[in-house]
Amino acid sequence: MRLQTILRLVTGALITTGLASTALAADRVNVAIGHKGIWDSMIVEQCVQSGICGKAGLDIHTTWTSGGSSTLQAAITGSTDFAMTNGTLGVLAAYSRGAPVRIVSAEATGTHDMFWYVLKDSPIKTLSHAKGTIGFSAPGSSTNLAELALVKHFNADLKLVPTGGISATRTQVLSHQINVGWSVPPFGLDLVQKGKIRIIARGGDIPSLLNETVRVNVANLNFLKQHRDVAKRFVQAYAKTIDWMYAHPDQALKLYAKVNHIDMKTARLAMSFYPKSALNPARVSGLEDVNHQAVAMHKMDKLLTKKQLDEVVDLLTK
Repeated sequence: MRLQTILRLVTGALITTGLASTALAADRVNVAIGHKGIWDSMIVEQCVQSGICGKAGLDIHTTWTSGGSSTLQAAITGSTDFAMTNGTLGVLAAYSRGAPVRIVSAEATGTHDMFWYVLKDSPIKTLSHAKGTIGFSAPGSSTNLAELALVKHFNADLKLVPTGGISATRTQVLSHQINVGWSVPPFGLDLVQKGKIRIIARGGDIPSLLNETVRVNVANLNFLKQHRDVAKRFVQAYAKTIDWMYAHPDQALKLYAKVNHIDMKTARLAMSFYPKSALNPARVSGLEDVNHQAVAMHKMDKLLTKKQLDEVVDLLTK
């Protein structure tokens, strides 16, 4: 009897251990994100550090990219399950060519975070009727989209030049290779404070883009079909993290400041460029405008149909 009792106890313990292991097992999610250190590119990292992703049963593995097509390409090839912070125009163009991706949430609506700058001694005081060259990250990116609208709005005679990421663009401005550079906080704010560069325009100056979703988050279609529950938990955890960041800004800013090696004062200034409403993941708007822009820029041969626009958007926020 004693032996049978011991066996029952051991068997029960093993079963309990197995159940606990199953309950604690987290689903691995591979994510590509452009431009480490930007307030909204850090949402996934905030999700991990705050414990929100862990509570959702997610084991996040992040690959940081220089932005542009490199981020989207990671999801297209299936090397990552998600690609974050993609220019909406680039995503529509890739989808039109058969890329296996779907928009699962908005990333940013409007261009509140962007600003454009010149050297302190530049003859360009404002963008109105300005002449010269202006840098953007890559064709089809949100910076490309924003600058097309920016130049049109200010009637500027500026040639758009692909200059790569924020750091590469800054180098080209400082070395007089281009006249106007782009950036997003906190990058460049130190040079503004030191008086080496001047901000001549901000994203909020572009009326036509205030209600247009300029960046989106996408998932690989095969991953979405095979692991929809995991994908949905990830997107919902992402949404919860945004709520948490704005409800507990001091906690979120500590990580943000640490990653960027800046003080809390500068971190708070950078955060002020990002109204929470602009990061609403459930709001994807202005796709028809982006659709026409993609054709006008020769990124697509023809407009996507309404059926295709409906298909490419598969929001998982609810």
